[in-house]
Amino acid sequence: MYKVFSWSLLSAVWLLPACSHQSTPPSDTVAPAAQSAQAGSDGLEPRDSHLDAVSAAFALDLSGAKVYVAPVQIDYTKRFSTLPRSHYREKDYELDTGDLQRLNELLAQTFADKFLSARNGELVLDQAEADYTLALSLDNFSLAAPLDPSPWTWRVYTEQSAYGVLVGTLFDRQGNVVMRFRDRRDIGENPGSLRSGGRLERFTSITFWSDMRVDMRRAFASLDKSLL
Repeated sequence: MYKVFSWSLLSAVWLLPACSHQSTPPSDTVAPAAQSAQAGSDGLEPRDSHLDAVSAAFALDLSGAKVYVAPVQIDYTKRFSTLPRSHYREKDYELDTGDLQRLNELLAQTFADKFLSARNGELVLDQAEADYTLALSLDNFSLAAPLDPSPWTWRVYTEQSAYGVLVGTLFDRQGNVVMRFRDRRDIGENPGSLRSGGRLERFTSITFWSDMRVDMRRAFASLDKSLL
């Protein structure tokens, strides 16, 4: 849930339900991955985790594995700006080509740092060289405000930089699913207010990328502990 202020004016509150999609075999363009409809129906075993759900093949060993991280797929929450006198469109709340490239690099490197490094694994840029392919998606994704606002826009304050459901599926060379995970992410959540909800902070592209980096590090660190 967001609370966004334009100077002293309180805007609408958005409630964003989580959602999931059926995963597909890995390719250069991978559809959003998701958990199977029924636990164990794909032969994976549930693992204890601080994430919403993690399941993996029995005795999965990724020691020394080469992993290709496919470009992230984003399922945006459809919305329009509630800022007064705003000319923003729904598309303004989506990441552009440059932002997507930066996000892909952030996700891949964070996965390597917080998960692969502990297993002496290696991140590869060519899928043909990989032992495994990781398909990632951000479902029901919503930004608090456009990353590149117009100079005339009013300042935006929010409890969160963004919201989304992080979903991942790991495939082996034969296209078999060997691991799935899923977690709701309140990206950049700012707790600590004496009032209901969180602490309001100014939203900017700088705070968004900082919050995204911190939150993804936490997510992949939790995934790492789930498979120990």
